[in-house]
Amino acid sequence: MDSVPVSVIIPAYNEAMRLPGLLPSLVSVMRKIPDAEVILVDDGSTDGTAAVAEEHLAGLPGGRVLRLPWNSGKGAAVRAGVSVAHGASIVFMDADGASDVNDLPLLLAALEHAEVALGSRRIGDGAMRSSGRRVGSWAFNQITRSLASLDVADTQCGFKAFRGQEAKLLFSLARSSGFGFDVEVLSIARSIGYRIAEVPIRWAEIPGGTFRVTRHTPAMIVDVVRARRYLGRSAPGLVVSSPPRP
Repeated sequence: MDSVPVSVIIPAYNEAMRLPGLLPSLVSVMRKIPDAEVILVDDGSTDGTAAVAEEHLAGLPGGRVLRLPWNSGKGAAVRAGVSVAHGASIVFMDADGASDVNDLPLLLAALEHAEVALGSRRIGDGAMRSSGRRVGSWAFNQITRSLASLDVADTQCGFKAFRGQEAKLLFSLARSSGFGFDVEVLSIARSIGYRIAEVPIRWAEIPGGTFRVTRHTPAMIVDVVRARRYLGRSAPGLVVSSPPRP
């Protein structure tokens, strides 16, 4: 298949109840980009996630579902999606619909001057989060800054964009399969010398997710420690971008 302008990858595990809140809006945005593709990666769901996704993506020529045989983890699901994507730009976003899909053009615009564009909940005032989530996010970012020396305001926001070839390289080198894969990917990007832009986005907390602080945070910290092996190989290239909203 020839290259398409944009590929949007959505990792999803047991998201049948929340996908109807995301996919109609995403399809509406993607229809404005000729030949764009949406790849929903069903990460071994048991609740009919794939069927719900297929129903909502049926009207989008570039929409499809990639089914993984068992639950492999968010990082593995995104990596699988990137491996089959054809976009000149490759974006991944969480299935919960917390990120406003209408901010997609902001991330794509940031790729004009950076290889990686991160949606950020900590820049600007567009994020609505509970106090518990704010504290947890702050704590993890402090750990990331301390252990991995990764000077990025929000490593864990599930809305990130990459230039296509750079995404292929980064995810081919990454090994983390869990929720902490973002730190590893960004550490690799920094070690290569890729420019990283941070873009303020609108974000609203959606209940019902599969992430659990007590269960997943220890594994994420292990991923941070693992990511340290990429640091110190080249100078970081960090660009902070705050483009106007449309």
